[in-house]
Amino acid sequence: MNIVNLSALELGRQIACKKITSVESVQFYIDRNLKFKHLDCISELFESEALEQAKHLDELLQQGTRLSPFHGVPVLLKDNLDVAGHITHAGTVYLDKIAQANCELADQLQALGLVILGKTKMTELAFGLSGQNPMQGTPKNPWAEQQFAPGGSSSGSAVAVAAGLCPLAFGGDTGGSIRTPAALNGVFGFKPSSHKIADTGAVPLSKTLDTVGPFARFAADISALFELLSDANAEPVSAENFIYALDESAFPYPLEPEVLALWCEGLKRIESLGIQINKWQPPANFDFKDLSDRTSDIIAYESYLYHGDSAENHATLMWELVRQRVLRGKEITQQRYETLIAERTQFQQEFKVSLNGQCLLFPVSPFVSAVSSAADTEFSHVGEYTRPFNYLDAPSYAFPITQSVNGLPMGIQLVSYQGNDVEVMNTVQKIANGLNIRSIFPPLCQH
Repeated sequence: MNIVNLSALELGRQIACKKITSVESVQFYIDRNLKFKHLDCISELFESEALEQAKHLDELLQQGTRLSPFHGVPVLLKDNLDVAGHITHAGTVYLDKIAQANCELADQLQALGLVILGKTKMTELAFGLSGQNPMQGTPKNPWAEQQFAPGGSSSGSAVAVAAGLCPLAFGGDTGGSIRTPAALNGVFGFKPSSHKIADTGAVPLSKTLDTVGPFARFAADISALFELLSDANAEPVSAENFIYALDESAFPYPLEPEVLALWCEGLKRIESLGIQINKWQPPANFDFKDLSDRTSDIIAYESYLYHGDSAENHATLMWELVRQRVLRGKEITQQRYETLIAERTQFQQEFKVSLNGQCLLFPVSPFVSAVSSAADTEFSHVGEYTRPFNYLDAPSYAFPITQSVNGLPMGIQLVSYQGNDVEVMNTVQKIANGLNIRSIFPPLCQH
């Protein structure tokens, strides 16, 4: 059975019906990972462990025990999440400690019967949106023969899901690191509100802002998995049947002409479902570049607390750009940092009031693709579309909406105020169902 086109939920059903075993599904994905090894998105594949775990799950099923709808389904984890017995590299070549225990998420996933297939590559210390990693190697965006940026920092997780190397993967989002690679690789990627999904046992970048979230090719997989992991009740979508969209006059940076046209086309497609879209203007004191800078300053300040010693030591093998990003934290005073933290609540409240209980459509990136340079500056304006929602602790969900004339995927994001995760997730599910949106395989991976 070729299971690559199945959603994670459907694969779970096939395993439950005993039409395929978990061992067979894990072996299928191991083989597919080896076939597409050139995408360079996997940090470590847990071949023997995953097969052993799958064998145990098949035995449980034979005994009549099914742990969840995802029983026997493989999943990949970003390599800043601890898995016992394995080094948590966090995108570096200098971190070499073997994790003595699982991160909390890994324990939860295994308790639900998911098989941890391995770890995915990422931007070094999760510090960057392009996905570049000169130290470990940069995952290849599977949508083109040339080296388009995969988006970061959860580059490997997004590439793996896009290429069909696993039905589910987890990443992290501190300034856009789930949404950016999801949009550029044509998959679904959800950044919940803080701590909705367990984040203990991860190498931190900014504990204030770090958020763990899933990638999938089908919205229903994320909905079901989030409900299990967060104890969120799937409440009905708002009966008012309207959402906001960012007014073009308030864009923090101009979209490329084709992206602007695709954005407008995407809004019309959503309106075709009978959903009313109202233009949204930000509150008077909102400046998205300022909100982005606030996020960046918190990240820099906290990253220096955790990684400053390594960055200061020039014997540490580290990408120089990441070293300088960490060292910038020295320049931010404690007073500035504490002010940013203290003012956060007021911004969050104003954002909530401005939405009147609704969700907001927002671009993810001003372009559909980019070729990164050594200076790694191409993604600076992407952050103006993603980082504000980390400062606001806003649930933010990137999903594919259309493709460029060259066939490259374009994603947009749906956001809302802190804690309104279920409404965001259910609204994306409604849009995906109504427009029959699912991630399609890049041409290079359709075999």
